[in-house]
Amino acid sequence: MKKMLRIFCIVLALIPLASCIPEIVPPEALLDTPSRHVKNGMKFLRAGKIEAPYLEFQRALELDDEYAPAYVGVGLVQGLKGDYTTAMEKMAVADLYSRDRLESVLVHVGYMRVYLMAREQISENWLQKIEERYHKAVLLAPESPDAYFFMGLAFKMNFMFDKASDMFMKVVEIDKDYSAEAAEEFGIIQNFRLDSSS
Repeated sequence: MKKMLRIFCIVLALIPLASCIPEIVPPEALLDTPSRHVKNGMKFLRAGKIEAPYLEFQRALELDDEYAPAYVGVGLVQGLKGDYTTAMEKMAVADLYSRDRLESVLVHVGYMRVYLMAREQISENWLQKIEERYHKAVLLAPESPDAYFFMGLAFKMNFMFDKASDMFMKVVEIDKDYSAEAAEEFGIIQNFRLDSSS
C-alpha cells in the first residue's frame, strides 16, 4: 500500500511539470507559410522555371489570400507566359495588399519586371514607367539590389550602356541578390564596348 501511495504521489507531482513541456510542432507546419512558399517560388523563377513557382505562389495565397508577395509572384509567372494584362492586374492587387515598406518595394520591382518583359506591348513609355517604379523602390529601400538590377537591364535594352553599367556596379557594391548576374551583365557591356571600339 505504501508503495502504491508513493507512486501516486510521484505521478501527482509530475503533472504540473508535464504542462511545461513545449508543444512539438511538426516540421512541415513550419515550412508551410506564405513567406516560405514565395521564397521558394522566387528561387524557381530565377532558375527559369514557370510551373513550380506558380504552384508555390498559389499555395501562399491559399494560406493568406491577402499576401502581396504571392500576387507579385503570380504576376511574374503570368508575364513570363506572355499574359501581360493579367500580370499587371496581379501587380495592382499586390499593391493594394502590401502591408509594409519591404512588400511595397517588392511590388515596385514586380512592376518593373513586367514592364521589362512586355515593353511596347504594354506601354510605349515602358522605360519611363520602369524608371518611375525604380525611384519609388529606391526611395523606400536604397540598398535593395533588385531595383538597381532591373533598372540596369532596362537601360541595357535601351542601349544606354553608361547608365546600365552604373546600375550593375551598384548591385555589385551592395553584394546581395543579383550580384553575380550584375557582374556578368557589366562584363557583357564592357566586352561590347571593346568590340565596338575595335
